[in-house]
Parts: sequence; C-alpha cells; structure tokens
Amino acid sequence: MLGATQNSRYDTKTMRNLTKTYFFAQTVLLLSLFATFATADEGSHAAEFLSHGVGARALGMGSAFVATADDATATYWNPAGLTQVKKHSFSAMYADTFRAGEGSWLSRGLVNYNFANYVYQIEDIGSVGVSWMRLGVDDIPRTTFIDTNNNGILGDFQDKNGNGIKEDGELYIDRPEVAEYFSNTDTAIFISYARQLHSIVAVGGNLKLLNQAIFENTGRGFGVDIGVIVEPYRGLRVGALLLDATGTQVTWDTPDEPTFTRGRRIRLGSAYHFSVPRLGKGSIGADVETGQADLEAGAASAGGMLFRVGGEYWLFNTVALRGGWNGKGLSVGAGLRVKVNTMAFFVDYAFNTHTLGGSQRISVSGEF
Repeated sequence: MLGATQNSRYDTKTMRNLTKTYFFAQTVLLLSLFATFATADEGSHAAEFLSHGVGARALGMGSAFVATADDATATYWNPAGLTQVKKHSFSAMYADTFRAGEGSWLSRGLVNYNFANYVYQIEDIGSVGVSWMRLGVDDIPRTTFIDTNNNGILGDFQDKNGNGIKEDGELYIDRPEVAEYFSNTDTAIFISYARQLHSIVAVGGNLKLLNQAIFENTGRGFGVDIGVIVEPYRGLRVGALLLDATGTQVTWDTPDEPTFTRGRRIRLGSAYHFSVPRLGKGSIGADVETGQADLEAGAASAGGMLFRVGGEYWLFNTVALRGGWNGKGLSVGAGLRVKVNTMAFFVDYAFNTHTLGGSQRISVSGEF
C-alpha cells in the first residue's frame, strides 16, 4: 500500500532505491514545469470541456484532488492514484450545469455533462482504466423559412426603404419554421495506466481520444497526460499532473481543416489525511494549476495560476460532508457509503457556484 510504514525501508539497499526514486520524481516534476512554461503562449484553451472536472466527490471538495485522487475518478484527476483503488472500481456522474435547479430541484440545466469509467487492478502489471466523458447542448433548433410568396428566395421581408437591410418595423414576408434540431457535443475517451514504482511513489498516464461536433462538422484529436504521486510520510501526499503533455491538437473537417492546440499545463497539489478515533476520518487538500492567464476577472488566479482548496470529513465512515473553493466559486457536497459484504457503494452530490448559474453533480460509484 502506498505510504505503508516498513522497518526494512531504512536498510542501505532500500535507502539507495529510495534516493533513485526521489530523483526520478523530481526529474518528472522539473520536466513538466519546463514543458508547461515553454508553451504558455500556445492555444491553451482548445477543447476546454476537458477542464470541467468529474465526480461529485472531487467537485464538492473544490476540485483540489490531484494529490487525494484515490478512487476511480483518478483517471481524470491524476492517473497515478489508480494504484489506490481496489481490484474493481467504477464511477458514473450526471450533471446539469449552469442554472441547474432554478425553478425546481434537479431541473434541467443549459448543458448536460456525463462521465462513466471502470478501473481494474492487474496483479504484477498495474492498474488500467477506461473512461468516457460527454458534454453537450442538445435540442438546438435550426430555423429556416417557408417560401410564402413562392419567389424562390427564403427570408423575404418588407423592405420599406429599399436598402436591402432588415430593420425594426420591417416584418418578414416568409414564415419562419424549425427545420430540425441538432446537438453541440464534446466527447473524450481516456485509456489509463498506473503502476507503483516504490512503496511511496506511483506514476500513471492517460491517452485521450477527443471528438467534437457541431451541426454538420466534426473535430478529432488526441492527447497524453502524465501523473505522479509521492507519499513521503503516512497521511501526507504530494501529487503532480502534466496535462496534454504532447500538446493536444484537434483538427476540424471544415474546408480549411484548421487545427487547434490545447497547450501543456500542470497541476500541483498536496493533501493530508487524518482520523479521529471512534468518530471518523477526513482530508484537506490544496492545488494550483498553471495556464489560466485569461480567466474571467475575479477568479482566484495570479500570474496565470488557479488556486483551489477543499476537504471532506467522513462521519463513522458512512456519511461525508465536503466543501471547498475551486478558484471560481464555492463548492459544497455530501456523500453516503453503503457496504454490502465485500462491496462498497457510494452516492455523492455536489453543488458548484458559477457566474453563469449553479451546477449540480450526482455520482454513483463502487469498489469490490
């Protein structure tokens, strides 16, 4: 288990291996930072749906999860954390974002956001996972006109002054109608792998396959993430994730076939886990993410960095309360754990504030 205390850790051979492992982890972090700042001016906000976060548990903690990542959603937050999940683990999330809950609880928001994945531990090989993410605006109407005057021109209007421009007071002659409905969708598939390099160091990575579509056009691309988690002391974890390490590119099938690049960025974070005898356990964490220079005014960013903080507390290992700040607004959440024989199931809820309106997330997950 990551961070397990072992007396043999302090013999000469193990200390030598530990030194090598620390050097490896530091090298990964330094290279990640260099790659991030070397490409800071690229189109770092292409395919921005990848930044929305997954899992009501993590989102309820203000998205400060890069070091905590110890459940199936680690495929998104830090694939190195997949070494912490049980042999079988899964997660599914449904979210209505922006204006969710206005008018009635759990009412439909402007944007539908869904996530599902499965993780499997393979003995002596490592942890593998497959994840699916979709963000979409559905039922968008495409409006056209009925040629009422049968002149072969759609959109005729009363051009009273003869300037060919429709102005106030000039009514349409042709009647508008909805020709069809279409969706604007962003989809990603993550193929993840993680392995324990040492008792205190784990590494992992993602291959991301992207597909974006709006009306009749599609954009496709792929990217790579690299993560590491170090636990130098029991309960204290430090994590780093290099996002889009190869510079994720999305190419569209429009006539010019433009390519948009999502530049490299890095998330760094730490988390501390604690327990209260006979009552429960909890954790607190803090993250920083680079590549955020063009965030809206008022976001908790400085020098292009976004800061997040959050925590959770499990009462009797059954009910969880969560809260945090995700750099843009407050986050709150709650969770329930149900144990059936060797299986554990979780139901989690999170609410995030935003300038465009509140967003609700509901997750169901399990491990066995």
